[in-house]
Amino acid sequence: MKRFFALLAAAALLLSLAGCGGKADMDFTAVLPQNVTSLDPQTASGPSSTLVIGSIFEGLCRLGKESEILPGVAERWDHNRDYTEFTFHLRSAKWSDGTPVTADDFLFGILRALHPETGAAAPDDLFPIKNARAISAGELEESALGVLVKNDRTLVIQLESGYPDFPALTAGNHYMPCKREFFEECAGHYGFSPEYLLTNGPFTFPHIYAWNTDYNEKSISLERADTYRGERKVVPASLAYLIDYESVIDTDPVAALLAGKADILEVSESDAQKAEEQGCPLVALEDTVMGLLLNPQSDALSYVRTREVFFRTLDREALLASYQAGSSQEAAGIMPGCVLWKDKPYYAEGETRWLSQDDSITESLPSLLDMLKLEKLPNITVLCPDDEDSIALTNGFLASWNSKLGSSFNILPLPENELKSRVAQGDYEAALYPLRAGGITPYNVLKAFDSTASPLLLKSEDYDNALRAMSFSLEGFQGMELTLQEQMVFYPLLQKKTYYALSPKAEGITATADQRIDFSSARKRK
Repeated sequence: MKRFFALLAAAALLLSLAGCGGKADMDFTAVLPQNVTSLDPQTASGPSSTLVIGSIFEGLCRLGKESEILPGVAERWDHNRDYTEFTFHLRSAKWSDGTPVTADDFLFGILRALHPETGAAAPDDLFPIKNARAISAGELEESALGVLVKNDRTLVIQLESGYPDFPALTAGNHYMPCKREFFEECAGHYGFSPEYLLTNGPFTFPHIYAWNTDYNEKSISLERADTYRGERKVVPASLAYLIDYESVIDTDPVAALLAGKADILEVSESDAQKAEEQGCPLVALEDTVMGLLLNPQSDALSYVRTREVFFRTLDREALLASYQAGSSQEAAGIMPGCVLWKDKPYYAEGETRWLSQDDSITESLPSLLDMLKLEKLPNITVLCPDDEDSIALTNGFLASWNSKLGSSFNILPLPENELKSRVAQGDYEAALYPLRAGGITPYNVLKAFDSTASPLLLKSEDYDNALRAMSFSLEGFQGMELTLQEQMVFYPLLQKKTYYALSPKAEGITATADQRIDFSSARKRK
């Protein structure tokens, strides 16, 4: 019966589009890397939920394709001299039921994310707000929060200390609005189906069966939101997110794009070149640092001193000389080029933040092996992308280790999507890994190593606690970089780009550093 009503509603939608001049070339398809269990912005986690939430919700601000901070529901904002107070002036925005989006909706969303009983995944991106950390810990009442509703369209946010780039954080899920009355009417079901979601983004659900959870047919169907009042003019009539999809999308993404199986796919650098040659437009983001990732959850690398041996014995100069890809530059640290501080690149020119080589660490090997009750270091396998340059770089790791550590080590080249899948499942010991920023603030990168992050790259209570206590200042971010470096989990090597390829007729689709895709201006050429 559920499927019958879904098909009936979909047929009615197609007929209405045909009757008003709607065309199939205004319909777009994307894929999700994993299943979606919730679309509640305050509690959902993972890249799939983030993609869909970015289409159906809009925060105070949003990120642009050039890593700029753009107006969202807030059409403009002001700040005081020391950046400790921001005033957001809201446009005349509407929820999908036609009611106004108000400043109180943003206050309620923030309060929900801060309350432990909500189950929000580590809401420390809210901790720059005055008293937010103490409220989350149950030490202060919510009335002490530094978020003030001056009127329905004016929201004032006070910070613990000056943070010039604070508006970038308000594009995140925890800052999304939530209508108090609707949430309370949902009685615990909020975010689990279209029936229990009120949206304010450029797209919304066409009917209550638009989130299909049937086995092997899982998908989320959206339509242009007539109630959307943002600065973007929404062009597409519909947008479909596929959770279950044909295997060719993973095995041969260029062929899938050419066949119209999807309108945008993340692709490897080598596939990006093939896609461009086949007439597929490309979108490139400077949001990635490629480096050596070690898995602290693997038995062979569970001890931090073991991981340090592998990092300290790398010959950085020889490694970089072996990598010939022309679009890559040496990484100064874990922060890619899209990460900003005071609207400028995070790293000052000439600054470097990576672990220095120290071959003398091999002198401590006997005592380390004795403590671990081993005769020699474990023989680890390094996963790497299956392309010539990545294989050469990874062989450089092995050359350093084989000559200095008295063991033999292995390489396993894989298609990039399979490599990422192995890392996401924790099924690896070491990998040449593309670390994406997740946004344009240093916090977004540091958050990737939190125990609540997906994929799980590091599980350390000490690191998690340090991240919760971090001040959102340059000194605070730099201190967290050192804390992460002490975990010996990621060794940054190269600045890289993330590539998306579009289907040959598609245009106007943009991707952003917070790993969202904006379809609002998408069109298809004749």
